Amino acid sequence: MACLILLQMFSIFWSSLLVQKVHSSTEGSSYFFYQQPAYPRDCQEVFQQCTSNNASGVYLIKPDGYEVAFEVYCDNHLDGGGWTVFQRRQEDNTVEFGRTFSEYREGFGFLSGEFWLGNEKLSLLTNQKRYQLRIDMTNSAGSSFYVTYDLFRISDDWGNYKLTSVGQYNGTADAFISQGPASTPSAPSTPTDCYDVFTSGSPDGVYTIQPNGWTGSPFEVYCNMSHGGGWTVFQRRVDGSVSFNHNWDGYKAGFGSAGPNENVWLGNEILYNMTNQKNYKLRIDVVKQDLVDWHMNYDLFRVNSESNNYRLELGTYTGNAGYDYMSDHRGQDFSTPDRDNDAYSYNCATIYDDAGWWYKNCYTANLNNDAFGGYYFALYKRDTGTYHYYLRYSQMKFRPI
Repeated sequence: MACLILLQMFSIFWSSLLVQKVHSSTEGSSYFFYQQPAYPRDCQEVFQQCTSNNASGVYLIKPDGYEVAFEVYCDNHLDGGGWTVFQRRQEDNTVEFGRTFSEYREGFGFLSGEFWLGNEKLSLLTNQKRYQLRIDMTNSAGSSFYVTYDLFRISDDWGNYKLTSVGQYNGTADAFISQGPASTPSAPSTPTDCYDVFTSGSPDGVYTIQPNGWTGSPFEVYCNMSHGGGWTVFQRRVDGSVSFNHNWDGYKAGFGSAGPNENVWLGNEILYNMTNQKNYKLRIDVVKQDLVDWHMNYDLFRVNSESNNYRLELGTYTGNAGYDYMSDHRGQDFSTPDRDNDAYSYNCATIYDDAGWWYKNCYTANLNNDAFGGYYFALYKRDTGTYHYYLRYSQMKFRPI
């Protein structure tokens, strides 16, 4: 028995995307082109905006982040309308689907017949809102059935357009995506970082992850879903209850607790594995003694291997601190009391209370420093010689670019 698979997806927010099955190439279809200065982002917005003509057909849309508008087929009759069709297969098999990765990235076929919309378009579409997937099929006997999944999202080119989520199943067919061969490209059972957790729709909290290439056991991290979501927290200071005075092996393995209000250093070996599986960016949040909040963002964050002393790679700074407080630490090796890798004549780690850090000579930011039995981590503005002592709070976190 032959099955023809079509995929559709719609947004719970409320936008819809759909892969529509057309049983015969001789069936008639209407095609209506819609255009206005502010393009709709998907077919649900087309359906809502074009009240004078809600026929199914070809329309122009422009998802968030896509440079130019492009044509899609909108199904405005099925299940409330507003579905964006991204795949269609027909009995005549006039379009070859045995294609290369780049062809699937760009898309192929004809919107009036068989086609694949394109993975790059799908990635931008499914990450601008929360979407539902619908798949309609007709078998060789003429019986039709469908399945729906309540959360549909794919990753970007860097993530090989991974099917990161399909959500819960409903419909009139078996859940073949979760149980059959089509499950192969879906998200791994253990997330590789907090962004994988975020794409499943999960809130802030402690989750178990296992990065690509990590040979140890899965481990717990705190996932922060603010500021766009999907941030993996690797450093946090909330009080002086956990000492950050550790040698090389302590910082390599990590210490503290992953809880929401706990002091933690995730571990340099974990940082190396995690930040080299994708391209990441860094955000640092601090609260000063006067209760003023500062944040510092860097558009690239990577930690090198132990053989390279966990050297820090940082991109360009933006934020509200008025100064790049990580300027001294960009490109620096990690130092601890028993491993002096800084550029200073003495070991900065022993000068500043045995705290491990990416010292140069010695710091413009020292968020791991302990002193006087309490917490005493600081920022230093080198051009003016201004210190900001006794920071009340710090948190460092990263997410994919």
